[in-house]
Amino acid sequence: MTPEMLTDPNRRFQIALERARADWSSADPDLSATLAGCTRVPGGIIVPFFGAPHLVTHPAGEVLRQQEDGARPAHPSVTIVLIHYLLHADGARPAGEWLAFRDLPDALFYAQAFAGHAESALAGKFGRDLAGFQQSSVALGGLPLDLADAAYSFAALPRLPLAVLLWEGDDEFPGQARILFDANAGRQLPTEDLSGIGDWLAHRLLR
Repeated sequence: MTPEMLTDPNRRFQIALERARADWSSADPDLSATLAGCTRVPGGIIVPFFGAPHLVTHPAGEVLRQQEDGARPAHPSVTIVLIHYLLHADGARPAGEWLAFRDLPDALFYAQAFAGHAESALAGKFGRDLAGFQQSSVALGGLPLDLADAAYSFAALPRLPLAVLLWEGDDEFPGQARILFDANAGRQLPTEDLSGIGDWLAHRLLR
């Protein structure tokens, strides 16, 4: 690997995609589908990502979002996460307990950036707009939770729920937001991918 590959983010991203596809090409798709709670179909596996079905082909590792008007290639970042999920999930079901991102395995390296990007952005937009947060959450398929001033859970992957909590601000205190992960999240994906899913969820809610 050249120094340019190490310093160019796009090249690093491409290397990650190539490695994921190489690992996936030699995996057992039947076992992976079972452990990840997904559906095995001819040519690959159907993986729901925030409710949207995606076909992960095997052995090529192409990821196609299934839509009414046909299948379309998924964003490369989604492709990496879905392949990693199929490779990493160990069959554990959701624990039913929530953890802050910083409490996930090996998360301290990413925790400050995650809070600064995803959670701060949500608090900045919805900290004085509880109704807007509720509307965006429901539109994305969120289910209400009896936590904070408003909270919703989201089925990111078949065995990976996330939750977003919002505390409304006022003239004295700013609003706060937290993204929580199921306690077994580390058994479904590496922490770097969990950070990416949290960022993706925040981005969708902010749209």
